[in-house]
Amino acid sequence: MSKDNEQDVTGYELRATPGKGQGIYATRYFKCDELVMKGNVLKEAVKNTTWTTQVGVNRFILRDLLATKVNHSCSPNVGYRDNQDGGMDYFAFKDIECGDEIVGDYAMGNYVVEHMPACLCGSVKCRKTITGWRDLPDEIKKEYEGFHAAYLCELDALNVE
Repeated sequence: MSKDNEQDVTGYELRATPGKGQGIYATRYFKCDELVMKGNVLKEAVKNTTWTTQVGVNRFILRDLLATKVNHSCSPNVGYRDNQDGGMDYFAFKDIECGDEIVGDYAMGNYVVEHMPACLCGSVKCRKTITGWRDLPDEIKKEYEGFHAAYLCELDALNVE
């Protein structure tokens, strides 16, 4: 099977994204709560960097394949859920139309976000800064319920700074 056919089966493909380099775009419709992309672990990382995803209180991973190309938006259409392999899968946070860019809020997976440029999402909800879960207002945390990494609530409960 060719790489193009494989992308068609998965429902997404890598494309140029104006002002952001590259991004992932839906090649089919995804219904809210549907698995969009499996979050495979490429390898464990020792600390938080621009390219890592935090998946536990003190655990960071590098993601495999196209998961690293999902851009940030303050109005995400995908969220994160822990998977049995130690990574995080992307699930549709709302319905995604064919041709839409697949975007997630990095705060759904990282307690603290460092090393990031200013937010370029252009959403009416744009926070102007790519923040982590710790810095989200409570009303956004409530909106993201069921679509974020489980460890984030553990850290909130510990009131970690």
